[in-house]
Amino acid sequence: MTTGVHSVPGLPLLGSFFEYRRDKIGFLSSLRDDGRPLTAFRLGKHNITLLKRPEDLIHVEHRNAKNYHKATMLRDLVGDGILMSDGEKWRKQRRLIQPRFHPSSVAALEGLMNRKIDDFIRVLADRSKTQDHPIEIGMALKKMVFEIILEALFGEVDHGDFSELQEPMEFMNFFLTYRFNELFPLPLSLPLPRYLKFQKARREIDRVIYRYIERKKKEIRSGRAGVDLLTQMIQSVDTDTGIGMDELQLRDETVSILLAGFETTGNLLSWILVNLGSHPAVLGRLIKEIDSDIGSSVPRAENVLALSYLSCVMDETLRLQPPVWAWTKRALGEDSLGDYRIAKGQILFLSPYLVHRDPRLWRDASGFDPDRWTQELREKTKGAYFPFGMGPRTCVGRHFAVLEAKLIVVRLLQSFEYRISEGNIPEPEFRITLGLKTPLHVFLKPRRNHA
Repeated sequence: MTTGVHSVPGLPLLGSFFEYRRDKIGFLSSLRDDGRPLTAFRLGKHNITLLKRPEDLIHVEHRNAKNYHKATMLRDLVGDGILMSDGEKWRKQRRLIQPRFHPSSVAALEGLMNRKIDDFIRVLADRSKTQDHPIEIGMALKKMVFEIILEALFGEVDHGDFSELQEPMEFMNFFLTYRFNELFPLPLSLPLPRYLKFQKARREIDRVIYRYIERKKKEIRSGRAGVDLLTQMIQSVDTDTGIGMDELQLRDETVSILLAGFETTGNLLSWILVNLGSHPAVLGRLIKEIDSDIGSSVPRAENVLALSYLSCVMDETLRLQPPVWAWTKRALGEDSLGDYRIAKGQILFLSPYLVHRDPRLWRDASGFDPDRWTQELREKTKGAYFPFGMGPRTCVGRHFAVLEAKLIVVRLLQSFEYRISEGNIPEPEFRITLGLKTPLHVFLKPRRNHA
C-alpha cells in the first residue's frame, strides 16, 4: 500500500519561497533531518519532494531513470544540448559525444593541459615575488580552466576569443541561477535589464561558436581537419541512423560543454585549496606523496591518476563541496518510492550536498577527512555519494575534469608553498554551481628546487 508524501505548510501562492530564499541550505537541511523518508515543500506553483534515502536516489537516477526527466526551465537559455536534453534525443547525443570523453581520449589532452598550466605557473611566479602580498587565485584558476576547455574544443584559438567568450559565459552562469530562482518567470522577450543583458551575452556566445563551426567545416573540406572536440563532433555520425549533428545541435553541445566544463572545475580547484589550506597536516602529507612519487618532473596523466592520497583529497572535497550541489527531476508517469506514491508530473529535488553531509550516512559528516576513503567505504557509499550524478546521466566529462584538476593541484604544489590569507576562508555560494561567496586570497612562495 502506498501513501502520500508529507508536505510542510506554506503561504498561499508562495509556499516556502521566503524560507528557501532566505537560507536555502538551512531550510533544506531541516527537511532532510525531520525524520521522514520523503518531505514535500512548495515554491510558488511547484510542489517539490526532497529525496533523502540512497535507495530512492538510485531508483530515480538509475533503476527507473527512463521515468524521470530534467525539471528545469533552462532549455530556452542554454539550448537542447546534452546538458538539458532527455529521452531518445539525449541517448543519441550521448552516443555521439561520450567517446570524446573516454579516459584514453582525455589522457591525450595531457599535453594541452600541461602547456596551459606552465603559462599559469609562470604568471603566478611573477605575481608572488612580493611574498607578503596575497594573490587572488580563484578567478585566475577559472581563467586557466576556461582556456583549457576552449583549446580542447576549438584547437587553436584566436587570442581575443578568450575574453570575448569568458565574460558572457560567466553572466550566463549567473543568469541561470537567477532564472532558476524566479518565483514567477516572465517571458525572456520582455525588455527588462537582466533579460536584455542575457540576450546580448547569448548573441556574443553564438557569434563566436558559429564562426568556429564554419572554420572547422572548411578545414575538414580542405583535408586539414584537426583533433579538437568540435571537429570530432562535426565528423561524428550516429551508428544507428547514419546522421550527424546539424549546426544548431553543434552550437548547443558546445555551450553545454563550456557551461559544464569551466565554472565547475574552477570552483572545485578553489575548494581543494581551501580545504588543504585549512588542514596543514593533510597538505603536508599530499606534498610528501607528490615529492616521493613524481618529484619535480612534469607529471603525466598516469602519474597523477596513480596518486592515492590525492584521490582521497579530491573525493573528500567532492563530498563536501560537489560542483553541482542540486538538481530536479520530473516524473513522467506514476511511480513509488518504498511505501510512498509519486504522482505523474511530481518534481523531485536531488542534492549531493545534502546527502553527502547527512550525519545518518557519514561519520563526522561535516568534517574534512580524506582518510575516510577506504575501499570498504567506497563499496558502502552507493547512492550516498554522487558528485557527478549517477546512473545513465553520470557526467560525461568527469574524466576530463578529474585529470585536469589533479594535474593543476600537483603542478601548484610542486611549484609553490601556499597558505590562505588569515580570516579568508570563503563561505559557499549556492548558485547552479557551488561557488565561493568571496574571493580566495593566498600567499605563494616558490619552492626551492621545484619552481
